[in-house]
Amino acid sequence: MPSLPIAMQLIRRTMGTRRGFFLNVLLPAIALSVIAGLFSSLQFGKEVIIISNADRGAMGAYVLDTVNQDSLYEVKIQPDWADKQVREAVAAGDADAAIFIPADFTERLLAGEQPQPVLYRWTEQLWNASLLSSLEAQASSLAAAAELLQAAGGGGVLDAGKLSELLEQQQARPAVALEHTPMKLGVVAANPIMIGVILLFLMLLVSQSVGFIMEDREIRTMARMYTAPLRALDIALGNYLGSILVGTIQLVLVLSLTYYVFGYSPGVSFGAMLLVLEAFMLAAIGVMTAVAGLVRNAHQLSQINLLIVTPTSMISGCFFPLSMMPEFMQKLANFMPQKWALQAIDKLSTGAGLSEIAQPMLILMLFAVVLLIFGGAVLRPSQR
Repeated sequence: MPSLPIAMQLIRRTMGTRRGFFLNVLLPAIALSVIAGLFSSLQFGKEVIIISNADRGAMGAYVLDTVNQDSLYEVKIQPDWADKQVREAVAAGDADAAIFIPADFTERLLAGEQPQPVLYRWTEQLWNASLLSSLEAQASSLAAAAELLQAAGGGGVLDAGKLSELLEQQQARPAVALEHTPMKLGVVAANPIMIGVILLFLMLLVSQSVGFIMEDREIRTMARMYTAPLRALDIALGNYLGSILVGTIQLVLVLSLTYYVFGYSPGVSFGAMLLVLEAFMLAAIGVMTAVAGLVRNAHQLSQINLLIVTPTSMISGCFFPLSMMPEFMQKLANFMPQKWALQAIDKLSTGAGLSEIAQPMLILMLFAVVLLIFGGAVLRPSQR
């Protein structure tokens, strides 16, 4: 096969020496795997929440019990803490969030108002946004129950004992049962940072091998190839095959260290993850090849890579959930291969089979085919 010598030559240039193998393959794989290991050790701990209930009535204890029963958080109850102490605990990093229930919580509730527990948090994240939403829903439910009792009693003074009795009956026979079910979006969509970093590194590693192709074009090696008795298709396939083999070796090494040495796994099997990342790598080679066709030399390619790889990764939802971005940015993400790779891995993390990720995989392959054809056409030396 005429393409194989070209592919093997590209592999030798990338990792044919000890220095090349260490700098181009081993070092990036170890660095990325260490990051994954650190991320894995921090990812699965429960968030610490401090709760101080200063309420003089019974409704504050009801809110406290509701939060305390949630298995998602590690709750620390500090009954004697004032509002200032709770706030300072979050600022000092002693807790990820803190809830303070005011002293007049029950009193205002019985007066027909809708008081809210105070939530302190250092930064807004998905989990504490969900906690705030849950607290607001709980306060709204309490206010609705109080309003119902007041209407049933003819608008008189509301009895706290009757409100507690009604809430106990609702808990014993709820109209709607609360049940923790798997999210429609998996853990990857909710927290895509680690997979996003892997995709970012993969695109940068791919650009390395495409840089060698640019060097061949710059020093006229590619022009000499086209004067040989070879078809243009064989030359293009040789370059692409070399880039694919180099990327596959790097990818297998990264995943092996990440899965089996550092213990990071987003709930996706090794084989399924490798399959999705291989499809993404083909699309990434297409993107880098298309970009390489628009610049003059390898130096310009290395400069423009950071201007393309990082912004497209951010738009695609590699560092924060896509749902947090404006609608027009979410539509723009459809034109980025990272978005479809994240979607495929996210579906796999929810237990989906390979047949259920056919659409994002086909889109990645479409990216690869279209951009590789375009890149192969523009990278071809001119007839002069």
